[in-house]
Amino acid sequence: MKKKKIHISEERHSRDLESLGNVFIPIMKGVMSAEDFVEADIIMHWRDVVGDEFAGFCNPLKVKYDVKEGKRTLYMEVPPGGFALELRHREDYMLEKINAYFGYKAVHKLNISQNMNMKLRGDALKQPPKAERELDAGEQNYLSELTAEIKDEKLREILIKLGKSVILSNKGAE
Repeated sequence: MKKKKIHISEERHSRDLESLGNVFIPIMKGVMSAEDFVEADIIMHWRDVVGDEFAGFCNPLKVKYDVKEGKRTLYMEVPPGGFALELRHREDYMLEKINAYFGYKAVHKLNISQNMNMKLRGDALKQPPKAERELDAGEQNYLSELTAEIKDEKLREILIKLGKSVILSNKGAE
């Protein structure tokens, strides 16, 4: 058996250090299709994609690409109750938010299912605090005149609070 002689050159064959991203991303783009990146983006950045309002009560499960139609469907889950109906009612709005995030029509329709074991996040139904305005001097005087003859101090304070809320709620209705 004849042995081959291996020639090792003195030249440097390796390149300088290179970022892992520069090597890894082109390889992964060749392996994964665009649909896989849409699904990964949606799942990883769900709150950024749809906002706090929707992210509080629904979760993305997967994105399925229909080759015949050339459209993607986002499969989602919601807790039991009226959330599926609410989401179906606001489907167009949610699709707009998702597609605006990507900058093109990445998802064409939603498939919504209820998960009986899913729980709402604590901040899902939290209302933002309303800016409270104070009564002006005339309104304050009016309440003081109405409650001036009441001798019980606690009762007078309660009635003033009630009057304030009635006046402020009627102001908002105008």
